[in-house]
This record gives sequence, structure tokens and C-alpha cells, in this order.
Amino acid sequence: MGKIKKIREQKKIEAIMQEQIKKRKRKKAVSIVLIVVIVVIVIIAGIFYIVNSNKSKKIVKTTIETDKGKIELELYKEAAPNTVDNFIKLAKEGFYDATKFHRVVPGFVIQAGDPLSKDDNPANDGSGGPGYVFDDEINPKALGLDDVQIKALESQGYKFNYLLKSISHLEGTISMANSGPNTNGSQFFITLADVPDLDGRYTAFGRVVAGMDIVQKIEQDDIINKITIK
Repeated sequence: MGKIKKIREQKKIEAIMQEQIKKRKRKKAVSIVLIVVIVVIVIIAGIFYIVNSNKSKKIVKTTIETDKGKIELELYKEAAPNTVDNFIKLAKEGFYDATKFHRVVPGFVIQAGDPLSKDDNPANDGSGGPGYVFDDEINPKALGLDDVQIKALESQGYKFNYLLKSISHLEGTISMANSGPNTNGSQFFITLADVPDLDGRYTAFGRVVAGMDIVQKIEQDDIINKITIK
């Protein structure tokens, strides 16, 4: 009987040991699963951060402050990177502070950005700039222009970049004013309606996302108090 008891006790011990081994394996498996889940979450969070970070770099939020109210815009670097950078530079330098909306055409556009609009001589408004000009940034294909239209514009001196994600001149589009091909400086306009006829000749670089009612209220000689880049 003693021998049988010993065998039973030994089997009991072996069973306990086996159960402990199984528990350790289960714990190890759970730990591995948790580690995998954590790694996956970290990777997803990283991808989400990178995507949103890249998106935020491509879209620049800005506010035009006027006595009538604030106009909120998004500027699109994929549409016109150099144009957006130029606008940001001038805004941060305070270049636009105290300039006027020197040209307002009801149902068409409001135009601003001329430093000469700060003086008391309205006769020179619309002729000033930052002291330099830069090239247009337009992709006519992205705007839906056909080959005949493109050739006609090229014959006028326009040069195009087919890698850009150009946007059409819908209502609330901010675009560069110019005096012909590649004469962009500081002046810009915001459309008061859809104006597709401007596509291909002017560099559109953003849209109004809030405050379109303010845009519609702007009158000639209303002042830009400040342009803030977020």
C-alpha cells in the first residue's frame, strides 16, 4: 500500500507541475498577444500621426481680420506651394496690416494686398507690390482645360506645371492678382461667385472655410487689420 500511495502522490505532483507549466504557457501566450496588440496600436497611431502631420503641412489655416469680422481660409500647398509660402512670409512680416480692399466688384471679386493702399492717394491703389514678382503656379489639366484652351494661353506667355493640384475659381477662392503671366507679387483677390473663366490665368491657392458672409459685406476701402497664420 505504501508503494501505491507513493505512486499516487508522485502522479499528483506531476499533475500539479503539468498544470503549472500550462499556466506559464498561457501567461506567456497572453503576454505575447498583449505585446503584439500594443505594437499594432503604436504602429497605427504612428501612421495616423504621420498622415495627419503631412496633411497639416499641406494645408495652412489663416485668418484675415477686418472691421467687418474675420475671414477664415485654408491655403493649399499642393495647389501652389510657392504662392502659399509667399503669402505666409508677407503675412508674418505684417506686410498686409492696414492695407485696404482697394477694388471691389459686386458679384465678382474683392481685391487687396497693395501696400500703396495705405496712403491717402487712391489714384495709385492697385499698382503696388512687394518689390518683386514670381511665376504662376497653374495646372490647366487639373482645372479641366482642353488642349485648345491650353495652347491659346501658352501663346499669351503662360507656362504650366502639370504636377500641381490646381483648384478652380469657385465662390470663396483666394487667388493671386496679376498684370499678365508670371507677374504675381502681393495682391490677391477672393471670388464672390463661381468664376471658372479665371481658371488657367490666375493662381488660386486656397478657399474661405468660414466668414463668407463677411467677404460678401466687404466694401471698397475696408481695411485689413491683420492676417494671422495658424
